[in-house]
Amino acid sequence: MKTFEKHRSRRIIYNDDGDQQFARCSVSYNYDIEDEQSFLDARTSRIQGTQVDTYVWCVGNGADPPYGDSKFSQGVRCAAQASDLVLGWCHQKGVEVWGSLRMNDIHDSRAKDLDHVHDPLKRAHPELLVAAEEDRLLPTELAERAQWAVFNYARPKVQQHRIDFIQRNASAHDFDGYELDFSRHGFYFPLGEERDLAPKMTDFVRKVRKVLDEISEKRGRSYTLVTHVHDSILTSLNQGLDVETWLKEGLVDVLIVGVGYLPYLIPSSEWLSLSKKYGIAVYPAVNTNTYLPWLRETPRGLEAFPNAIRAHAAHYWDSGFEGQYLFNLFCMDEAVRNVSPEFTDQVLTQIGSPEELAGTEKLYGIQGAQDSGFSARFGSDPAPLPIALVGQEFKLPLELGPDGGDSKAGIRITVLAKGDTNGRRIWLRLNNRLLDGPVISEGRIEVDVPGGYTRAGLNELAVWANENTAVTERPIVINGVLAEVIYG
Repeated sequence: MKTFEKHRSRRIIYNDDGDQQFARCSVSYNYDIEDEQSFLDARTSRIQGTQVDTYVWCVGNGADPPYGDSKFSQGVRCAAQASDLVLGWCHQKGVEVWGSLRMNDIHDSRAKDLDHVHDPLKRAHPELLVAAEEDRLLPTELAERAQWAVFNYARPKVQQHRIDFIQRNASAHDFDGYELDFSRHGFYFPLGEERDLAPKMTDFVRKVRKVLDEISEKRGRSYTLVTHVHDSILTSLNQGLDVETWLKEGLVDVLIVGVGYLPYLIPSSEWLSLSKKYGIAVYPAVNTNTYLPWLRETPRGLEAFPNAIRAHAAHYWDSGFEGQYLFNLFCMDEAVRNVSPEFTDQVLTQIGSPEELAGTEKLYGIQGAQDSGFSARFGSDPAPLPIALVGQEFKLPLELGPDGGDSKAGIRITVLAKGDTNGRRIWLRLNNRLLDGPVISEGRIEVDVPGGYTRAGLNELAVWANENTAVTERPIVINGVLAEVIYG
């Protein structure tokens, strides 16, 4: 058995949520699963010949079967078999595999009552949950609406429930590492008590470290402990995750950062400084579902998807990260039925190398808070958009990676706007230089950027109007910015 060093470099870390093992998802993704090989071919074997160094297999939410779903795809008898099939294929191909446990999945917050939640312990002991069952009747935009179905990690019984599962699961399967996925989702303690209760979560991570060390000793091979946290150190701490203490105590081997919906808001320098201080690898995570709405916003249509992925990858390499973590790439299989696996997966041969990315078309962006979605917004940092235009300049951060300093790159900026622009002037300034002649049409403001106006890395885009639209009956709201990079 090949041993993978804990602190090895990983170009692409690929997260598979494991849904193809379930009959319901096999159908919704249009997978034709009828035996073990077709199960592997649905997602896993697609990474062969790519730059994926680590495959992350989601083992579920800590229930058995995962999410309480016992209807498996044809050819898959149970979750344990699915895990071992993935492990066997990856190890045969020399690919590292982590098991990944969702620490507080909130998908069952949409259940109609406790009888329909995804973990039997929740049904048996509702006192272990963060909020009361009646909160499920609250409006969906309230945090309490999700918290009624999530575990309260201040409860010793909850921690033991998780520890017992990890001990069983990590012992039963020969994973190279184990990820505690705190990005799924952002609630662990009652509102307002998160920072005070952070020591309890640190104690939990200590227990997991001890369990994995004991398994390592028995099997004669180390277990890499991975934690997946929120967008920044402060946001993580505000949710009860004291990341720096974990690293100071040497509890964690690899750190994944970001819930993935607002990739340009991850404070790269902050995380890289922490990485250097404690000698631990840090990888930024991106949920590629965040780019699906962009397909409607550019004339390139489907090409916006790989272009956007290449853009964030170039940004992260330029920032100093040594690789990245992809989540939900396979959702293109479901979202757009006429897209081939080859189209979806093309980025897996590109984004693991800055050299491969050089000279390729990309789509950078400035996103609004609306892109974080409800389930992720409590782990995301504040976004600079949306804004209502006024008569003074709003200055927005625009990351362009190395392309911003490439004289061969043509760049077009599209500002996504809502509201009545008729009879109004809208101005754009990039790095203190006025952009002439923006074309204003319904829902968008477009301008081609003259050569020499941009630079590699961080740029500053200012936008404003000739009047204070925020206090009128016809406000102009900016909810996103796209920067398309074209070569040739």
